[in-house]
Amino acid sequence: MRSQGATIEARYRVAIIGGGPAGSACALALAGQGLSDIVMLEADDYQTFRIGESLPPECRHLFQVLGIEQAFAREGHAACYGTCSYWGGDARGYNDSIMNPLGHGWHLDRCRFDRFLAMEARARGVQVRTGATLTASAPAAKGFVLDVLLATHNGRREIRIQADYVVDASGTRAVFARHRGRLKQGSDPLICLAARMDLVKTDSPPSTLTHLEAVEQGWWYGTHLPGGQLLLAFYSDATCVKSGQLQNHEKWSALLAASRHTAALARFARLPLSHVDSFPAPSYCLDQVGGEDWLAIGDAASAYDPIMSQGICKALANGWLAAQVIHGQSSLDHYTRTVRTAYQRYLALRHDLYGLERRWADFPFWRNIHAGGYSHSAGATVRPSD
Repeated sequence: MRSQGATIEARYRVAIIGGGPAGSACALALAGQGLSDIVMLEADDYQTFRIGESLPPECRHLFQVLGIEQAFAREGHAACYGTCSYWGGDARGYNDSIMNPLGHGWHLDRCRFDRFLAMEARARGVQVRTGATLTASAPAAKGFVLDVLLATHNGRREIRIQADYVVDASGTRAVFARHRGRLKQGSDPLICLAARMDLVKTDSPPSTLTHLEAVEQGWWYGTHLPGGQLLLAFYSDATCVKSGQLQNHEKWSALLAASRHTAALARFARLPLSHVDSFPAPSYCLDQVGGEDWLAIGDAASAYDPIMSQGICKALANGWLAAQVIHGQSSLDHYTRTVRTAYQRYLALRHDLYGLERRWADFPFWRNIHAGGYSHSAGATVRPSD
């Protein structure tokens, strides 16, 4: 932290660290309650590719309470009518939304979706600052003092701001919670190896379902993106990825070709020429999700295995509930219980889902899962990484 004598450039009632779905939902909910002097600090510029492209029907209610349902509908994201899966056997299984009273879900253009949420917050009076990275923080007489590095057209400059309340919505970096000394309790992360491919024009329309397939080394996820692209992502653990060199484009492509059903999904797509993106996919809950004048929300508070497809819904719900805490309509204790109860429920469901797949019980990835490596390991503690 720089000298406490450094100039405070601005003061805010609430500073939100991170401008993804969780941060924007919190900002929208606060603004909807009439709270002013909110700043949302987003390190990105809403142009970088992010994983997380499917939205379940349950988010419709969250859009309603945030007051953005009609605006979201005008964005025109593609409908998603459920999931087809090859899990636990060769038979094709379905989990569709035809009978869901909330209707269908959506295939997202994720960058456009995140940008939409941030711009809706800005339209309601929230100050949205992109290219803003939190570098240090310290308690003040009221709230916290934050050092922020801003990317500008002329390079970078540092500013110092003060906020009465801080919301950590920085994703799995949990950057502000890390400053407060908080720890992650959970299991080793999965690794996501993903590639976007252009579709070759055919007479068949793209599928409106997401796709799952379990294989020996992990599992595949596939979805058609707006704009004529197919996203394929392979999930495994770090040991399997390293031993198989699966982050290598040729190894990844060979693994895809060896799959039975995902390879068929990709038959009308052009494989990437040389690059596969890699993302960590951790599973944890913070040992403490809030304290005096601060809260962690979204993946900063708890991160779920992608097999659950709950990340964005959880982020939006956390953001809305955090606003109730800040506005005095709920308590930190209630928020903490809500996050922890949801996390325990998630652990049990994840355990059951992975338990359905027993075809490769002797392979390292599945052996580790079935031995408990990704089941109920909430007691393992690791320090949040940078």
